Amino acid sequence: MLSQALAPGLLLAAPPLGDPNFGRSVVLIAQHGELGALGWVVNGLEIVSVAQLLRDAGLTPSGTELPDTASYRGKARVGGPVSPRSAWLLFRREERFEHEGQMDLGEHWAATGARGLVEAIARGDGPDEFRLLLGYAGWAPGQLDQEISAGAWMPARLDEDLVFEGSTDRLWEDAYQQLVGVSPFAFTSMKPGSA
Repeated sequence: MLSQALAPGLLLAAPPLGDPNFGRSVVLIAQHGELGALGWVVNGLEIVSVAQLLRDAGLTPSGTELPDTASYRGKARVGGPVSPRSAWLLFRREERFEHEGQMDLGEHWAATGARGLVEAIARGDGPDEFRLLLGYAGWAPGQLDQEISAGAWMPARLDEDLVFEGSTDRLWEDAYQQLVGVSPFAFTSMKPGSA
């Protein structure tokens, strides 16, 4: 079994992974151990703005004016194929929002699926900085280790600035370059080779 050091950490889909759920994905791993692994595709498919999703889901109380911040204007994303109706928050840690069930992702960020915090965000009373993801990525005991051994995933350390401050659209390319030291496209060519 691989080291517990995978969590918190990143998984980069190896080029090409072949699974349409995970091609060019960056998965933020929050738990990895004997019981399996859990994380979220942080650059998954965009849905709608967070504010719109909260309103459409009927979570925002009538007459509530949500803050006009990057977190609310940002897109909610598909966090993985498991339980696609579950909501997960990745949020900048603030003492008033700390709770027993949260998963610490590093020095500054945490994650939760706690309904109370999702409802606080829907009222405009939640953390100032957050990402909203629907669904998650999960692996049975030993499954992720096997996939990594087979070359499907490349583990990387969690760089909070890269994940939460960088370009989500370029996240896979930037993380790959940081891990390997070269662009994932450095060895590709549109011209067929010849002998």
